[in-house]
Amino acid sequence: MTLIKALIKRLLQMMVVLFIISLLTFILMKLSPGNPVDKILHLDVAQVSSEQIKATEDKLGLNDSIFSQWWHWFNQILHLDLGTSYETNEPVTNAIVNYAPPTLLISLLTLIMSLVISIPLGVIAAKTYHGKTDKIIRILTSLSVSLPSFFIGIMLIYIFNRLLHIDNSLFTQYILPIFTLSLGMCAYIIRLIRSNLLDLYQSPVVEASRLRGMSERYILLHDLLKPTLLPIIPLLAISLGSLIGGTVVIENLFDIPGLGYLLMDSIKSRDYPVIQGCVLFIGFFVVLINTLGDIVTIIVDPKQRLLQRQVSKTKSSLMESGDQSAL
Repeated sequence: MTLIKALIKRLLQMMVVLFIISLLTFILMKLSPGNPVDKILHLDVAQVSSEQIKATEDKLGLNDSIFSQWWHWFNQILHLDLGTSYETNEPVTNAIVNYAPPTLLISLLTLIMSLVISIPLGVIAAKTYHGKTDKIIRILTSLSVSLPSFFIGIMLIYIFNRLLHIDNSLFTQYILPIFTLSLGMCAYIIRLIRSNLLDLYQSPVVEASRLRGMSERYILLHDLLKPTLLPIIPLLAISLGSLIGGTVVIENLFDIPGLGYLLMDSIKSRDYPVIQGCVLFIGFFVVLINTLGDIVTIIVDPKQRLLQRQVSKTKSSLMESGDQSAL
């Protein structure tokens, strides 16, 4: 029952966060400079009367009160309708469905590559604690954290495209972006694995296995790997969510037709429905992944389930003591 309460709590938190994201997105769009009508009617190159401008604004509902505009948009969201693009006059949902697959694919492959690289390096760093290999791994992780992803991407483009003349579209649009995004994520995962393993190597469970004559490989696979990887689940959820948002810069850098590309193109044309739809979708995905990460952690990790029970018991005892004091 406690587990069900925890799941319901996470879902309610997700709904509140999504509501706040939708509200902030709308407010930021209204505070941003410029008028979408300027782009729609091409006022920079065409002569348009004030009546046409006003008629277009009325058609888009831009002359309504801020509350009316927000309620109309929020009511559309409740009906799973993100509105219609000012630029293409097509549903925003269609645009997101068309542009989302590259973003989601790159994010998922980045996560997989990060795990493939980080788990072995984290184990090696812990086993060679304070050795040369450990120092080299720590230096590399510090560099990858300190360098921004767009700088790493620019350097990779220069090396492979300019110097090595590798201009394959698959290589440029998938391998290089995935490697660029993986470097920063690997650093955090490697450090976490290394830290967890160093703590667990001194645990009574490991000492008992050594006294029984178990090999270091057996200890690593049976006693250390699972408790080491469990804390990584919420980190992976946060990382995957941040990847969706982080691809905005990388997609434009590598010219990938994903959500980041669509978002930047919509910002240039002041296509408010598409901007709001993209931000809301990215926010929804980030919140959903983080919520699923918390749920998986609670289900898989017995310590988290015990913590939830302790919290529930504490609340119940406080409520009972409050009732008794009232009497």
